[in-house]
Amino acid sequence: MKIPWKQFAEAHELLSTVIAPTPLIYNEWLSTQYDCEVYLKLENMLPIGSFKMRGATNKIARLTELERKQGVLAVSAGNHAQGVAWAARKFKVDATIIMPEGSPLTKIRNTEKLGAKVILHGASIEDGFKYAEELMKKKPMVFVHPYKDPLVIAGQGTVGFELADQLPDMDFVFSSIGGGGLVGGMGTVLKKLCPKVKLIAGQAAGCRAMVDSLKAGKVIKAKEATTFADGIRVKVAHPEMLAILSKVVDESHAVEDEKTAFAVLRLLERARVLAEGAGALPLALLNELFEKNPKRFKGKKIVIVVCGGNIDVNLLERIIDRGLVEGHRKVRISVPIADRPGTLNALTGIIKETGANILQVVHDRDSQGTGLTGANVLFTLETKGTQELSELLSRMKKDFPLAQVLR
Repeated sequence: MKIPWKQFAEAHELLSTVIAPTPLIYNEWLSTQYDCEVYLKLENMLPIGSFKMRGATNKIARLTELERKQGVLAVSAGNHAQGVAWAARKFKVDATIIMPEGSPLTKIRNTEKLGAKVILHGASIEDGFKYAEELMKKKPMVFVHPYKDPLVIAGQGTVGFELADQLPDMDFVFSSIGGGGLVGGMGTVLKKLCPKVKLIAGQAAGCRAMVDSLKAGKVIKAKEATTFADGIRVKVAHPEMLAILSKVVDESHAVEDEKTAFAVLRLLERARVLAEGAGALPLALLNELFEKNPKRFKGKKIVIVVCGGNIDVNLLERIIDRGLVEGHRKVRISVPIADRPGTLNALTGIIKETGANILQVVHDRDSQGTGLTGANVLFTLETKGTQELSELLSRMKKDFPLAQVLR
């Protein structure tokens, strides 16, 4: 798939009259932590909470009169669905969206509120694509692909134009990657306007088809699709997208969900930014690469693309909990003790001395291995982080050598 530069320029011209540029915010907390300049590109601030409306708007705005009468059809786990629904409403086009049955309720309801007809079908995006083919045989509609469409890619590329205007001397751009529309479009623009910039892309480790394909230089299908970052849960790397990405992506890496959950929490606390999994993953990736080589980013200007903020409120609580565990700010510790008067008091005294807070305690005399004169105490504690946890365990093991952290 070859997309002329003219299409990117036309997309930028069109969308600049429809969508205001999203903010690029310098974050002092993260900049201090990584000893560089960290900027957050807040795509979550768009009307639908995601960059996806860029590509959908560019596509739907250019439909012929006949195509507008036919209506549009899309397949999405949520963000593309809302983008298509938003653009269809703006240009007075009927929209039908196929979403996986397990899609977040928030994204389903928001899509419906924008006026689109939602059909829940199958367990994955791939199931939705097959069903879309069946529907289009019965009723002609214009299919708006979430990423494999030149007009959609050009629309997503407008992020690159904005970045080039907002921070022309940036050194690194971190972004999440699913099907590749955002990174392909944005990367194409950045490589032309800011050729020195390094584009680093990340994908969830539980669904890493595109990352593996980029590393292998050929299409690799993911064996599983397990991640809470539903916006990038794409099992199959499309060969045309792989060809585009191979030219613009400098590095690609897989990121574990626990690290991404911690990044969601850090963006909430350090930037007051609500990001979904795909939106927080780039920060998690920066953190991983920084830990491996801190000097690499010293003094550099780094952009984190927060591509979306549509996260289910019910899921958010669980993600925050996982983030607290990953950051060692919430921990479960098992401590076998002798079941004698005063032993538990001594143990809680150690916890008090180190400043940890007890959230829950279970005193169990019946668990395996406790014997007739022993017990096992399971604490759920709130700590200030890794250093305090290390101090607590060191102090605790002096009197209770079998104490251990449970994962």
